[in-house]
Amino acid sequence: MTWSTRGLFKKSDQATPDSSGRGILLQQVSKRLGTAQVLNQINLEVKQGECAVLVGRNGSGKSTLLRILGGSLLPDTGSIQRTMKGSDGYAVDGLPRLPFTSGEYLWDMGRIRGIRPEILRERIRELSELLYLDTAIDQKLPLLSKGTLQKVNLIQALLPGPGGLLLLDEPLSGLDIPAQEAVVSLLGQWKVEGTSIITACHEPLLIERLADQVVVLKKGRVLRYWSREDVLQADEPVVHIQSLMEAEEDLANDLSILKQSGVLSLVRNTSSEKSNSWMWDWKVSQKSTDDVLRMILASGGSVVSVQQEESQLHMESLLEGQHPAVCSSRGVVPESMGLTPPMDAEGRKVQ
Repeated sequence: MTWSTRGLFKKSDQATPDSSGRGILLQQVSKRLGTAQVLNQINLEVKQGECAVLVGRNGSGKSTLLRILGGSLLPDTGSIQRTMKGSDGYAVDGLPRLPFTSGEYLWDMGRIRGIRPEILRERIRELSELLYLDTAIDQKLPLLSKGTLQKVNLIQALLPGPGGLLLLDEPLSGLDIPAQEAVVSLLGQWKVEGTSIITACHEPLLIERLADQVVVLKKGRVLRYWSREDVLQADEPVVHIQSLMEAEEDLANDLSILKQSGVLSLVRNTSSEKSNSWMWDWKVSQKSTDDVLRMILASGGSVVSVQQEESQLHMESLLEGQHPAVCSSRGVVPESMGLTPPMDAEGRKVQ
């Protein structure tokens, strides 16, 4: 399902992207907290309109790196250069349960950022509708569920609008599927409008749809960098459709259907209570789902269910530094996929 987020904010309210800037560049950034070396010589470059996804197990340094990028921590060594314009947004991992209603908190955060009241009021309304905040806008933060609290957390980060730098720490954590889809669609549109996004995230949905680079962190070091091309080598998610069709139509032998782009398999399942109808199980590629659904309805059939199967992006393998398309259960890598040694942002081998 694709969500339309165009026109969410008026054009006059949006920051104008600085197309001449290259974004943000980190060189040899290190940070020690107490006796622990949390980050060790991190190199990262994110250009304007790009999305970098940080992945790694707990304690790998993702949140610390985001805090340094957000300015709440200073690196011990290394440099950070920023040449982009626009306001920043930052959603931490876990919003404190402050003694305010959602609406009061969002209003105060918007006014602190200097957003004019008439603009802020409209942005809160639009984003609340987009993320299905509903009546929670008038509820106290301590009373909200984890998922609803995360929606408020994301809305406050999105209030400045597109442009600039957006830092997100596990933005999809705790969200229901419609809200996840809405967030990913909105972020995709904001990328087009010049927003640079750096996020720690483990949901394949965001990585598959938005990531221009995936940075694998392990014990404070960069284990691997993967490009957009690497991510795309993971197979597209498969969608399972069940439809009810007339029995006399032998769809399983209809070459015009089987050869249609995106149709992976078609199997006749069981007969329905209606004597002249059968249940059909389809497996189609995600990008062809809408076309197949239209074809089913145009032929007089009905759609019983649509379910997306597990993503083909193997996160467990990714966390260990393996290629995004590696199947962790079998350890299979396509022959055409050469695993390169880990490189830093300047193209040097990482030890």
